[in-house]
Amino acid sequence: MTTKNLPRLPHTACGFIALGLFLFAPSVSHAVPISIDLGAAPNITSQVQTTFSDLNGTLLQGQSLSLDFLFSNGKFARLFSVTNPSFAVLITLNTTGSGVVGFLDGTGYLLDQSGSALGSPELLGSASGSDGTMSVGLFPLLSGEFTTPLDFFGVHTDLMLPNSGSISITGGEFQLVSVGANRQDVFGIGPGVPADIVPDSGSTLLLAGLTAGVLLMVRRQLFQAGCALQKIAC
Repeated sequence: MTTKNLPRLPHTACGFIALGLFLFAPSVSHAVPISIDLGAAPNITSQVQTTFSDLNGTLLQGQSLSLDFLFSNGKFARLFSVTNPSFAVLITLNTTGSGVVGFLDGTGYLLDQSGSALGSPELLGSASGSDGTMSVGLFPLLSGEFTTPLDFFGVHTDLMLPNSGSISITGGEFQLVSVGANRQDVFGIGPGVPADIVPDSGSTLLLAGLTAGVLLMVRRQLFQAGCALQKIAC
């Protein structure tokens, strides 16, 4: 067997190769995990609201944020057959601004128990308040991708912040909301919740007839007094 001596590269060439590998290596972006406490379980409710501070101090400089809102302690949300189609995940960011500071843009989707996507990314509804708040809403059941009952263990969002100079984030609010005229219009916080809750015979037609009105109520929940509507997910 014969061997062939390969020419040695000069140190400068090795340096260029190493630099090239560094420059052209694929970049991997990781979502910022934010732990969300859904409260007591089991719980049948129409609204869950909690706060988070993980983004405090972040300046609004037009950058993108990839966020994983992960439900803590093995809890999950279950959307029943009776849950209104306009069920919404609402995320609000408080800022140091005193007026309309701009709008959040982006997409979002639900997460399964392993942290993987449930369905395709959906455009988020967006609103901005005169008190310096910015809100986005995800309406997963309006996409037509899902059937109920449906369990999810978190929410992923890819957000683009506005460019608002020295204004920074001072806090956040996370909500799950199922608002409707039917008092059975609920969802569950598990474990320990029923496998499903179905509408009674009288409420099925009522729910179908009030879908448009209920959607307006959900939007009102997202776009509170002083908020200007930018767009709604369709």
